[in-house]
Amino acid sequence: MRIIVDTNALNTALSIVTKALPVRSTISVLEGVYMKAEQRRLLLRCTDLNIQIEASIDALIEKEGATVLPGRLFSEMAKRLPGESVSIDVNKKNTAEIISGAYRTTLQCEDAGDYHAMNEVESDTSIKIEPNDFRSMVRGCIFAAAQDDTKPILTGALMELGSDSLRLIALDGYRLALRTAPIVNNGTEEKEIVVPARSLIEVARILPDDGEKATITFSRTHLSATGGDVKIIARLMEGDFIKYKQILPNEHMTRVRVNRKELLDGIERVALMARESKSNLIKFSISREMIEISANSEIGRSNEEIPCAAMGEDIEIAFNNKYLTDVFKVLDDEEIYMDFNSNVSPCVVKPINGDEYYYLILPVRLFTGA
Repeated sequence: MRIIVDTNALNTALSIVTKALPVRSTISVLEGVYMKAEQRRLLLRCTDLNIQIEASIDALIEKEGATVLPGRLFSEMAKRLPGESVSIDVNKKNTAEIISGAYRTTLQCEDAGDYHAMNEVESDTSIKIEPNDFRSMVRGCIFAAAQDDTKPILTGALMELGSDSLRLIALDGYRLALRTAPIVNNGTEEKEIVVPARSLIEVARILPDDGEKATITFSRTHLSATGGDVKIIARLMEGDFIKYKQILPNEHMTRVRVNRKELLDGIERVALMARESKSNLIKFSISREMIEISANSEIGRSNEEIPCAAMGEDIEIAFNNKYLTDVFKVLDDEEIYMDFNSNVSPCVVKPINGDEYYYLILPVRLFTGA
């Protein structure tokens, strides 16, 4: 294999594909970047066998071929290459000579035939979705996925494919996030799958913003997403997701309409005091026209009043402040609804109009003097 490629294009591609490099692997070849030069294009690929990312860039191909270069070392080298282009020449002894400007180095390669690539996803089930819609869904949900493996299935997110809409749901036992977006479903099948959080983040990251809808294809065990010259294959999670619909309240005793940004700013100011306590707890005291936010600690007390429009009963309720700020930071709406039933029942955050999102946040039980 002998090629010449633009240095910036190479670095861009490497920054994308190396997201799938395993931290360590019992299969040493997977710690490398697979490169295949063919028909004026250079394909780069990395995988840990749970997710595979590949990118294709233009290249001057003097000799076609394939090789595997040490992943992390090569990507670090590429960031520091001095020339506008770089030549890579792999000889029969699996040694790559790399030249860029006045810089010259050699790297030992591994045989491309030993590389373990994931299979292509072949399925009749695929959707088309606006990339910005998908990115918004992932950003607005993935923070609520579980961070530990106590219940492994909750480290992923549930995707519900409908005839014309896609739902993404994540929950960790303390909060639930649900986002909905329109799609074009190219199949007739409605299905549910669970996707690892990491894979969703990478899919959202690679989708281009060029006005074209992105295509995502699903099989029984994998999904595949293509955006421009980048492609991701990800293994789906096995097991049944929690039947989340059973925990969603279908009524409320108190509804509050409030400015999201004003409420978020107030929570963050009061939360400075909450963080000084062991509980990280803030309290809402909700009356018809006001939400009082307060927090106590051993070194002081903070409170702030935020104007609102409340309907229903007055209520006092407490939360871990992070669970609230995580939600309000991913929203763009000027105003939101917050629905309550009691001080031990979940708070529900909804849009004023439509059903683009739905958040459920469990409260912290209030004790006397809280």
